[in-house]
Amino acid sequence: QNVIIMAGAGISCSAGIPDFRTKGTGLYSKLEKYGLPHPEAIFELDFFRNNPEPFYTLARELFPSGKYMPTPAHYFIKLLHEKGILLRCFTQNIDSLESLAGLPTHKLVAAHGNFDSATCIDTGEKVPID
Repeated sequence: QNVIIMAGAGISCSAGIPDFRTKGTGLYSKLEKYGLPHPEAIFELDFFRNNPEPFYTLARELFPSGKYMPTPAHYFIKLLHEKGILLRCFTQNIDSLESLAGLPTHKLVAAHGNFDSATCIDTGEKVPID
């Protein structure tokens, strides 16, 4: 009885975090103020190395420091773990709400990274996220 969760933006929208692609309300629609060549550039390493400020500004807006709280879906994933049936939770979300809900990091695979940890892109060393 192993359950695998594959999660995306839908489980975090009710926490107030926008999805990426919805026209008008999605995150990509709100990135024009940064003057990006295309919306995805904010997450591209080459763009970041030349202009890191848009990424850091966006990261501050999305950082789950009490502004965003886990949703019932996040707590359901934790419940599956507590019942011993969650094999793994794969998520595309970067918001760390699974961790805030109490899901252990060894049960979580954050496909695009998240706010649980940070690593220097030049040295590979872990750095504080606060």
